[in-house]
Order: sequence, then structure tokens, then C-alpha cells
Amino acid sequence: MQYRLIRPEELPQAAALADSVFRKEGDRSMGELFPSIFRPGLVHSYAAWDEDGTLAAFMGLVPSTVQAGPVALRAFSIGSVCTAPAYRNRGLAGTLLALCQKHARRAGAALIFVSGERSLYERAGCVPFGRAARVRLHPEAAASLAAAAEDEDRLLRPMQPEDLHAVCELLTAREAGFAASAGELAAELGAGALAGAMGLTPRTLVAVREGRVEGFLAAALPAAVPGAPADPARGDAAPSDGAAVEWAGRPEAVAALLAKAALCSGAALEVPVPWHEHRLLALLREAGAAAAFGGNAGTVCAASRAELLRQAVPAEADRAAVEAAAPGDRELLSVLFDPDSPLRAAADGLPPALPLPYLYGLHFV
Repeated sequence: MQYRLIRPEELPQAAALADSVFRKEGDRSMGELFPSIFRPGLVHSYAAWDEDGTLAAFMGLVPSTVQAGPVALRAFSIGSVCTAPAYRNRGLAGTLLALCQKHARRAGAALIFVSGERSLYERAGCVPFGRAARVRLHPEAAASLAAAAEDEDRLLRPMQPEDLHAVCELLTAREAGFAASAGELAAELGAGALAGAMGLTPRTLVAVREGRVEGFLAAALPAAVPGAPADPARGDAAPSDGAAVEWAGRPEAVAALLAKAALCSGAALEVPVPWHEHRLLALLREAGAAAAFGGNAGTVCAASRAELLRQAVPAEADRAAVEAAAPGDRELLSVLFDPDSPLRAAADGLPPALPLPYLYGLHFV
């Protein structure tokens, strides 16, 4: 078996393998849903090839820069991990993961995010991380949220191409997020990766006040007729829940957009709110939405402990306190990114926890 970086001209084969594992007939191809993995260019992904030239396994690896409060972190994301049925249970994915981790270390990365929680990743040092509230915005709460925003002079409408730069500026101004240019954002919005993976329809909305875009929402919504509730008498099925994928802007504007998306879809909307977005979470809970706290999505590992400490904790005094409180990588990830980490309660002189974006957003791979 040969393990190596995949070549740009081989990416269609990788997309076909991923389609055979993750998609069914009639679904959009993984190559369309995940352009950051499968488009030609400077490729970071790895593959395993049989001696006869058959693509046996693939692991997508995508570079990024993550804004985490006051610091910017070099990172990679792993996704679209697949093995052809005839080659499973041979340890191919484990070997590819080790190669991806070495690649990230050579690139000077601090973190590797993984879209998954398999034992394969756990054995390689990947752990749950951060903290987020899973908010369920049911129609009653959405109606209350919408009513609270009625007296505000704000237009809610579908996003237009001309809004792209304004939306990109809102996303860039967030406390935590994956950095993206306007062109990269356009590609992510067009792909609708998370919505496609969930079997839902991508929708983008903006909130405009006095001619300026002050809020943005990307959502994954059921394909039911907007605003049409299920009718049991006709045998209609209740619409599946939708999901908020990404948002930015004034919390009040985002809350209004979330309410509109939920009411138009006729279904509940799942909203994963990272711990640092206090105002948005308060608005949702005041409207009656239920919230349950847990970790972020997927898993993460330190690509390099030294790089993670250098990039995440620039001040040497703070770095010494963090190192003393976190002897291992698991402990380090907890101290850095979980504001409720028990290790924080047992240590003095630690800098504030760093906010991270919710992993399953527009940048989902």
C-alpha cells in the first residue's frame, strides 16, 4: 500500500470514493459540497493506493486560520474520511491520520479539528473541546422573538450577491471564527456543505437597517413549503428541524433572522451558540427557547503543543501558568478553550479561556 499526498488530478477519484460511502443516488456529489477539499489547487489531503492503482482510502485535510478572541491560530480541519469496503479494517485511516498530523506539525499549525468522534481519533489524541449551548428555537419561541423585534426599523430579506462584502466584514469582525476572504465565503455559501450533508436546503438572510447590513444568517432548512404547517388530517409529515449554520452581526439582528427562518420553515430551528455569545443566548432564552449545554462539535487535537502554547498564549507569564495547570495535551485543550474547565478552578493566574467558532458551520469539512 502506498500512502502519500493526493495529486490535484486525482481529486475526482477521491470525490467518487467519498460519494460511494456518504451519498446516495440523486444526492449532490461530495465534490460539489466540499470544494475546499476537492477543488484543484495546493492540496493537503492524503490517500492510500493499492499496488494496482486503486484508491483505497482518503482523508481530506484543509488549512485555515482561526480567530480565537485576541489571537489567530494556524489550524487544519479533517473531513471526508472514507475507505473503500474491500480495504476496511486494515488500519489505513490510522496511517493517513498520522500523516496528516505530521503534515500539520511541519506547517506550524497549532490545532487540528476533526469532523468526527470515532475511536480512531480518540486514540490519536483528539478530544471533545470548548463549550456551546444547543438551543431549540421552537415556533412559539420564534414568534415571541419576532414580536420583540417588531418595533425595530429593520428589513429582513434574502441575501443578494451585492451583500457579499458587507457580510464578509461582519464575519471578520466576530470574536471567534474561521478567516475567509469574500471569494472563499462565496464558495462556502454556494456549496452549502452542512445543509447538503443534512439533506436540507441552504438559505441565507440579511438584516438591513438604514441601508446597511447589520446581521447575517446562513441556515439549513427543510424543503417544505415555507410557512405551511403539517396537516395530520391530510397525512402530512411534520417538517424536519432546521439548523442555524453560521451568523454574524448585532445579536438583536441575528435573533430576528433566526426567528424569521424558524417561522418561514414551519419547523423548529436548532441553534448551536458558542459560550462567548452571551447576548444572543440571552435573547433566545428570554423568548422561551430551551438550551442545553455541552461541548463544541467534533473533536480537536494539538498539532504541536509548543506551537499551540506560542500562538494561543503570547505572554510568557501567562504561558508559564497555563503549562503548570496543564501537564498534558488534553488538559491544555481544556484549560485554553473551556471556560468551565475544572482545571481552571484549581489554578491561579490563568488568562481567560479563548473562544472558538462552532465547528459545524460554513467551514464544515
